[in-house]
Amino acid sequence: MTQREFVRNTIKERHAITVGAIADQEALKTGNHACDVIELRLDSLGISEEVINFAKNCEVPLLITARGAEEGGQADWSLTARQAAYDLFMPYAAAIDIELRDLEALAEIVESAKAEKVTIVGSFHNFEKTPPLAELRGKLGEVADIHKFALRVNGREDLAAMLDLLDNESLLSVMGMGPLGAAARPLMAKAGSLLNYGYLGETPTAPDQWPAGLLKETLSI
Repeated sequence: MTQREFVRNTIKERHAITVGAIADQEALKTGNHACDVIELRLDSLGISEEVINFAKNCEVPLLITARGAEEGGQADWSLTARQAAYDLFMPYAAAIDIELRDLEALAEIVESAKAEKVTIVGSFHNFEKTPPLAELRGKLGEVADIHKFALRVNGREDLAAMLDLLDNESLLSVMGMGPLGAAARPLMAKAGSLLNYGYLGETPTAPDQWPAGLLKETLSI
């Protein structure tokens, strides 16, 4: 089974995956990848030869992300620059992450990914709140293979909305941010969130994110 088949089949079979996000180059040098999939945050890492060589030689399936600044990206890249980054790393990708708002603007990348059977994660981030459930459900579409929602949790009602979002047939990744959201990440995984993110190295990629190894160990209990 190829890495692309592993990711696609595991998601379709609704098995939870631990994703270890890398946002600092020091993490590329360690061999301790306690996760099922590695996310390369190109907006933080850049596209240096070191990053390319890591992608070429990595034995863990890769999720490639070039996050836009509007939803937390660390580089103020234009859409053209982000498209070039995705193009460069597409040969090594088992999955790519593109914000739902940019799926149309990055349609060429989406088409390339579909042609190569690379899983498309359509993501939405809100660092201030959890929008109403109807608004979140309205973002579900047919382009992405799986939809990812990373939302600020300010109270119990937000957790309830996230759990209600998971209570449907769509393939989803749902996680909270902030102290309450971080505490609830294992709960979301047990409730059906399929991609569950922690960080590798020293640099979290979301507020109050778990270390990937600790998250994977917790989900195994």
